[in-house]
Amino acid sequence: MFDNVSIRSKLWGLVALASIASAAIVGAGLWLNYQRMHSDRVQSLRFMVEAAHSMAAAYEAEAAAGQITREEAQSRFKRSLLGMRYGGQEYLFAITLDGFGFAHPSPKLMGQDVSGVKDTRGAPILMDMARIAKASGEGTYGYFWNVAPNSDETAAKLSYIKTFQPWGIYIGTGVFIDDIRGAFLNTLWTVLAVAGLLAVPAVCLIALVGVRLSATIRSLSVRMHALADGDLSVAFPEATRRDEIGAMASAARVFLSNAEEKKRLEADQAATLRRSEEDKRRTLADLAERFERSVGEVMKSVSHETEAMEREAQEMTRAAGQTDRLAGAVASATEQTSTNVQTVAVATEQLSGSVGEISRRVADASRIARDAATASERATGKVTGLAEAVGRIGTVVSLINDIAAQTNLLALNATIEAARAGEAGKGFAVVAGEVKSLASQTARATEEIAAQVAGVQSATGEAVAEIGGVARVIEQVNGIATIIASAVEEQGAATQAISRNVQQAADVTRDVARDISGVTDAAGQCGKMAYAVLEASRQLAQQSETLNGEIGGFLRTLRTQ
Repeated sequence: MFDNVSIRSKLWGLVALASIASAAIVGAGLWLNYQRMHSDRVQSLRFMVEAAHSMAAAYEAEAAAGQITREEAQSRFKRSLLGMRYGGQEYLFAITLDGFGFAHPSPKLMGQDVSGVKDTRGAPILMDMARIAKASGEGTYGYFWNVAPNSDETAAKLSYIKTFQPWGIYIGTGVFIDDIRGAFLNTLWTVLAVAGLLAVPAVCLIALVGVRLSATIRSLSVRMHALADGDLSVAFPEATRRDEIGAMASAARVFLSNAEEKKRLEADQAATLRRSEEDKRRTLADLAERFERSVGEVMKSVSHETEAMEREAQEMTRAAGQTDRLAGAVASATEQTSTNVQTVAVATEQLSGSVGEISRRVADASRIARDAATASERATGKVTGLAEAVGRIGTVVSLINDIAAQTNLLALNATIEAARAGEAGKGFAVVAGEVKSLASQTARATEEIAAQVAGVQSATGEAVAEIGGVARVIEQVNGIATIIASAVEEQGAATQAISRNVQQAADVTRDVARDISGVTDAAGQCGKMAYAVLEASRQLAQQSETLNGEIGGFLRTLRTQ
C-alpha cells in the first residue's frame, strides 16, 4: 500500500508525522511543566497547612501537659492562625468536621454553620472539604471563587486541607491557580510561535524539495517510458548529479546505451538474416536444378524402359495369341487324326475290300502328322520366343526396380536436405515424402510384375514341354502310319495287328487331344499373364507421369522458398 503512494505525498506525510511528533513532544513537555507548577503550588499550600497543624499540635501538647487549658490552647491557635498571611492576602482557616466555623478571617463564619458556603458554581466547598478530611485525613480540593470580594470575576482556586483529630477540625488554605494556567498558556503560545517560525521555512524547504524531486522523478519516468517505447533520442542530464536521482539517471543512461546497442545488433542480425535467406534461396535453386537434372534423366530412363516393356508385353500377347491359334490348329489336326483312326477302324472290318482306301488314308495320316509336326515346331519356336520375351521383361523389371531404388535414394537425400533447411524446408520434406511413397509404390508394382513374369516364364516352360510332347506324339503317329503302310502291304497276315495298332492309335490320339487341350490352356494362361504385364507396364507409365508431376511441383515449391 505504501509503495503506491507518490513521493510528494510521502514527503508531506513525513512532514505531518514530524509535526505531530513535535506537537506531541511539546505538548507533553508543557503538560509536565504545568503539572510541576501545580505540584509546586500544592507543596507550598501543604507547607503552610503543615505549619498550622504543627502549631495546633503544640498547643494541644501544652494543654495535655496541664500548662494551659484546652480552651486557652484553642484560643491561642485561633489568634495565631488568623494572624498567619502569605502571598500578600492569602490566609488559613479551620472548620469543624461537622461543618461549623472554627477559625476564619470572615467573622460571620465564626461558630456558624458553613454548609451554605458555595463557590460560583454552587458547590458546597467547605462541606466537601470536610468530607475529604473525614475520608482521607488530608487532600486537595479545587473550586471557583471570586477574585475580589465585590467582583464578579471568578478564577480557579485550589485548597489544601488536613485534619487535626484532637479538636475535630480540619485546617486548610487556598490560592488562586489562574497564574499557573496563565503561565502555561504563555509558555504554550511562545512554543507555538517558535514552532511556527521554524515550521514555515521548513515546510517551504520541504515543499520546494518535494516539488523539485517529484518533477525530476516524473520527468525521468516520462523519458524512461519513451525509452521503453523505443525512443532513443531521449537524454538524461541528471546523470551528473551525485544523489539518488543521479544514480537513477545513470542507470537510465545505461539502458539507453543498451537499447542503442540492441538496435544496432538487430540491424546486423536482420542483414545477416537477409544474407542467409539469399544464400538459402541460391542453395535451394542449385539443389533443385541438380535434382531436376538427375530425376529427369531417371524419369526418361523409366519412361523408355516402360515403353520397351509395354512393347515386349504386346509382343508377348501376340505370341500367346499365336500360340493359342497354333494349339487350336494342332487340336483340329488331332481331331482329324482321331476321325481318320476311326475310319481306319471301320475300314479294318472291310480290309479285304478297301486296301487302296486304307493306303490313301494312311498317306493322309502321314501328311497330317507331318503338318502337325511342322505346326508343333512353329509353336515351339513361338513359345521359345515368348520365353525370351519374358526373360527380357524380367530384365526390364530389374531395371525398373533399380530405378525405384535410385528414386528412393533421391527421396532420402531430399529428406536430409529438407531437415537441414529447417522450417523453410517443411514443404520440401512433404514433397520428398511423396516421392519416396511413389518410389515404394513403383517397387511394389515392379515386384508384382516380376511375380507375373515368373508365372509367365513357368507357363511358357510348361508350354514348351507340352509342345515337345505333342511333337513326340506326332512322330509316333508318323511311325504308326508307316507301320500301317507296311501292314497294308501285309494285310493278309497282319489284320489283327492292324486292329491292335488302330486301337493304339485311337488311344494315342486321345492322349494327343488331352495334351493339345493342356497346350491351349497354357497358351490362354500365357495370354492372361501377358495382358497383366501389359496392364502393369501401363500402370507403371501412369505412376511415372504422376511421379514426374509431383517432382515438378516439388521443384516449383523448392524454387519459391
